[in-house]
Amino acid sequence: MTILAAVDENERSKKVIEVAHDLATRYDDTLAVLHVIPTDEFNDHTKAIREIPEFQDFSMSDEVEGAERFARKFALETIPDLDTSMLDPRGRVGEIADEIVAEAGQEDPRFLVISGRRRSPTGKALFGNTTQQILLNVDCPVVTQMEQF
Repeated sequence: MTILAAVDENERSKKVIEVAHDLATRYDDTLAVLHVIPTDEFNDHTKAIREIPEFQDFSMSDEVEGAERFARKFALETIPDLDTSMLDPRGRVGEIADEIVAEAGQEDPRFLVISGRRRSPTGKALFGNTTQQILLNVDCPVVTQMEQF
């Protein structure tokens, strides 16, 4: 089976990798590390990079490959002695919660490991809550590593 860890470019994702690695080691599972590039960042990046004549053919698959490279490097730098044979880096582009839910639906992992931030009810109402969207829409057990203050 697989332990799926969803990471972003924040320090709190290091704890997600550590927890997911511990679970993958304990269950002798594959550690799938997923990095999602938000749609708006992809659009801005694509627009900027296509202004360079040599990169006119830059595509979403290029961005997905970049996300996979980030996931791999982030995992290896967080867990220096990580057995690379157990690592399966993955990348997606889209709305973060939707893409994590879709990946979990395709993979059916033993556990999904994500980070969460504490927000006020007003903050959740105004800005949404990615963690809540994921928790309500996946069918696998979720381990949520809450951000510490």
